[in-house]
Amino acid sequence: MATGSVCSSSFASFSPRKKYDVFISFRGEDTRHNLLSHLITALCEKSIKTYVDYKLERGDEISQALTQAIEDSNMSLILFSQNYASSTWCLHELTKILECKRKQGHIVLPVFYKVDPSHVRNSKEKVQKWNAALTEAANLAGWDSRSFRDESKLIKEIVNDVLRKLYHKYSSDQLRGLVGVDENCKSIESLLEKVPIIGIWGMGGIGKTTVAKVVFAKLCSQYESYCFLENVREQSQKHGLNYLHDKLIFELLKDEHHHNTTAEVVGSKFIMRRLESKKVLVVLDDVNGFEQLEYLAREFICLGSASRVIITRRNKHLLIGRVNEIHVVKELNFQDSLKLFSLNAFKDSNPQMEYKELSERAVMYTKGNPLALKVLGSLFHSKSIEIWESALSKLRKYPNVQIQNVLRLSYDELDDAEKDIFLDIAFFFEGEDKDHVIRLLDACYLFATSGIETLQDKALVTISKDNKIQMHELIQEMGWEIVRQESIKDPGRRSRLRDTEEVCEVLKNNRGTDVVEGIMLDVSQIRELPLNADIFKKMVNLRLLKFYSPFNKRSCNVHLPTGLESLPHKLRYLHWNGYPLMSLPSTFCAEMLVQLCMPHSHVKKLWDGSQDFVNLKEIDLIFSTQLMELPDLSKATKLEILNISHCINLSHVHPSILSLDTLVDFVLYGCQKLKSLHLRSVKYIVLNGCFNLKEFSLTSGEINVLDLRGTAIETLDMSIGRLSKIEKIYVCQSLKNVPKELPSFTCLRELNLHNCRHLDTTNLHNLLDASRNVQKLILDECCNLHELPYNIKHLSCLEHLSLRNCMSLKYIPQIPPSVGQLDAVNCTSLEIVLASVISRQQGQKGISISFENCLKLDEHSRSSIMEHAYFTMKQVVHANVNVPPYLNKSSGDVCLPGTKVPEWFENKTTTQASITVELPSPFLLLGFVFCVVLSQFRSNAKFEYHQIVCQWCLEDGRRIGCTRRWYYKAITALNSDHVYLWYEPSCDKIIEAVKESQANDDECITLNLNVSFEFYVETHNLCEPKHIGLIGIKKCGVCPIYASEHYSFINHIELDMKLEHRDREITMGVGSFDEKKDETGSSGVEIQEQNQEKDSCYCLPGKINGYATSGDLRQIGDLRILPGREIF
Repeated sequence: MATGSVCSSSFASFSPRKKYDVFISFRGEDTRHNLLSHLITALCEKSIKTYVDYKLERGDEISQALTQAIEDSNMSLILFSQNYASSTWCLHELTKILECKRKQGHIVLPVFYKVDPSHVRNSKEKVQKWNAALTEAANLAGWDSRSFRDESKLIKEIVNDVLRKLYHKYSSDQLRGLVGVDENCKSIESLLEKVPIIGIWGMGGIGKTTVAKVVFAKLCSQYESYCFLENVREQSQKHGLNYLHDKLIFELLKDEHHHNTTAEVVGSKFIMRRLESKKVLVVLDDVNGFEQLEYLAREFICLGSASRVIITRRNKHLLIGRVNEIHVVKELNFQDSLKLFSLNAFKDSNPQMEYKELSERAVMYTKGNPLALKVLGSLFHSKSIEIWESALSKLRKYPNVQIQNVLRLSYDELDDAEKDIFLDIAFFFEGEDKDHVIRLLDACYLFATSGIETLQDKALVTISKDNKIQMHELIQEMGWEIVRQESIKDPGRRSRLRDTEEVCEVLKNNRGTDVVEGIMLDVSQIRELPLNADIFKKMVNLRLLKFYSPFNKRSCNVHLPTGLESLPHKLRYLHWNGYPLMSLPSTFCAEMLVQLCMPHSHVKKLWDGSQDFVNLKEIDLIFSTQLMELPDLSKATKLEILNISHCINLSHVHPSILSLDTLVDFVLYGCQKLKSLHLRSVKYIVLNGCFNLKEFSLTSGEINVLDLRGTAIETLDMSIGRLSKIEKIYVCQSLKNVPKELPSFTCLRELNLHNCRHLDTTNLHNLLDASRNVQKLILDECCNLHELPYNIKHLSCLEHLSLRNCMSLKYIPQIPPSVGQLDAVNCTSLEIVLASVISRQQGQKGISISFENCLKLDEHSRSSIMEHAYFTMKQVVHANVNVPPYLNKSSGDVCLPGTKVPEWFENKTTTQASITVELPSPFLLLGFVFCVVLSQFRSNAKFEYHQIVCQWCLEDGRRIGCTRRWYYKAITALNSDHVYLWYEPSCDKIIEAVKESQANDDECITLNLNVSFEFYVETHNLCEPKHIGLIGIKKCGVCPIYASEHYSFINHIELDMKLEHRDREITMGVGSFDEKKDETGSSGVEIQEQNQEKDSCYCLPGKINGYATSGDLRQIGDLRILPGREIF
């Protein structure tokens, strides 16, 4: 009887759906007792299902069973031996094998055992009808035993070749139905190259097992032994851990005598020693608990360095500390999701046209979960459009059971408190800030932090980068369904309610019970909902009540026509958008309340007397425009946040609030009637829009941000000097007086004095003395400021100085070299700017200087600005020399009134907005300095802005680049012609064009490239499409900067500057004006004597802009390249 040597194997479970992996064709008298027997043993050890016909040959025709066995195999091994071709039986097998090869893609691997392949092709015994078959088979790539002295090595190579071919066969067949696994597999394979043990983690149905199977099938042939223990959770429950351990050890060691082990044998030194000497691959799939991992993986501590272990798990916590790396399986993207769904719904990778919109709806519902995509696709297969529409509508309320059963496994592992936390998040807090949720739930369960961490570990929730709790929609729907099952027919007997119809039904008919713990209602989804005064009487266990509007509507459709008798005393969270009454019920005991949120409410006061708010942490009454007073909050000893923004009728704050030590955030934006405020403790306060607030003091040393914009405060109280931790100060426009001696604001990083109309040089001097570490100084629209105080030069950390619309400012003295952004737009009285105003510290990145519409600037200042602009461009170029191509490089720009392109531009026009430049060595470019002269203009439309565009083109018309400037500093109007100058470091497109030309021309070694630069202005308006050409460009210039020119560029500029300054000192007497500005009498113009001679530039063999240089001495232009020397 024909029998197959069949090994129950992990590999077999992943092979294509054939009965056998390998069929062996052989001549028994030549091979049965040598090669064949050893080969079968080796294949069995690798768990490869092998069919071998052990019957003696009878007659000329092979049996039907043998023919079927060939068809049911993925590949055939043909053992050509001395007498193979003389057997009609063997030749019949060979013919059938080759037929399957042609028709089914059957794999054929010949092995020439002690025979020459050429002898097989030219065998004298062969009959004419076997000619083609023997020739075809003998011509296939195979193994020749004569090349191996050791037969065991031959067998090992054959088996490895079989494994490789079966894997590729498996990949091409099995992966047809898999979508989106490649990226996951590559990531896992990359991890396995670095570390021995990895975990695969993700939510239920996300594809952890599938990805592990694909990786295992691909890599297993590279290992001596391997084992894939699938579904450890279920198998351990059915058979116990001993059974799984036996199976694991047997698969790895192939030890038939090692069955029925006991716990004492687990981890034995003998097993460990044997495993240590083997290269093994193990996958433990869906490990459910620590005891399973501990029991099954005990021997893994002794695995050799070449062995690898993969563990799939829903609980991330179990993996941490037990694996070296964790791979997170993410949801499929939309395109892959649609493809996977279509393969199951239409048996095609694309949906049918009439089903496309419905298919996209189904895909959106699954949110990239592969299990859900396959289940729904199969469910909708061959169904009508009407059934699709009905089923999709039903899914939102009644989720698919098959999907839910898989997802619920993680929920079932939670303890009771963790289940409650999960359900609360699913119903009320998905998308909310994590800290906010913990603050609320801690009052309910005491350990919300650890509970949420457990939910993360089990992939039931994730935390976004901005600290929001997120939950996959399928998991959220699982939570809704779990609660719905509590009482299918009667929503009033469920623990949580959020469905709009069900909530309205329960509240309208007063059917709430003591089972209800939480209610959430989107009031924008209903018309009118009148409630009885005793609506909450029976809901004594209500913890969470949220009547909200996502649009923050002022009106609320929930009414209390007869008032409200009481609120449940167990309430922790009360959110009622547009609360309709003038106060909360006097019978409400709020001892357990944590958060009170009533935006747009009608309350005039919250309640009479003092409430025992021992747990209250947050009050939000924003836009409660009728609020007249706040209650006594002396017992709210945990209050951290108080937001009463836009409470326009609130004229005073209760004294108890002013002494709260725990208050962190206090927001009073737009409290127009508030006149005085004296606080004791707060970290963040917003008073913007408190137009009548004149008195303010703060004794807290913890405040980080102080916003006094829009108030009537005229004098800064000395108490502000105690704000040692303050980082940002925004001062009001009414400020007139600043104390002369303020303690130092050591942590202050931003000082905003925008529109301080009374601020003069003296007051600013006092503020700057106390703000030595400030990085950003905003003085926009300070119309009384005539000159900056001299002590501004001591602000060594200052990076951004904004002087926009300072119409009275006449003089800018020396400012610190740390300033990278100086904005003096519309300083219409500005006359003198010291040359050193745009000097930069070496190594600093980027610079932006703007003097738009500063038409009174004298000629000396304009010349100095332009000269230093050139010097600044040099510094920016220097900063970019060693920056890798994949990092952002520094840029620079300068703007000021003028009509000429600077003289140092060799490539420039006097009447055109375009220019063509020859680039002799594009690979050595460090960038370009561009210049345009814009004509006078004024915008008429609101919200209109303009930006300069430079388009780069080759001679053949190809556009290879485009650069835009002043996008974020939109040009709105120019009162005269202006010069715009900027450095553009990017040369990638030009270099790519050169490489393309070289690739098309093998003889192209050097290339002079002609590039055309076209400049124009785009006009943008929010209401209209962009326009081009409304603003004219009179002149333009392009200055390519090469590595070879860098040091001569520096020397030239520094020498010119020294000579120019010397001449001007003699002829113009600059010092007389500067002496009164500097207490030392210094003119502020420093001349450094430098006698550096750098005629050449040397570099190491390597790359400039990605262009390889050799180690030999050569010269490109002025650039000399020597081995062992560095650029710059």
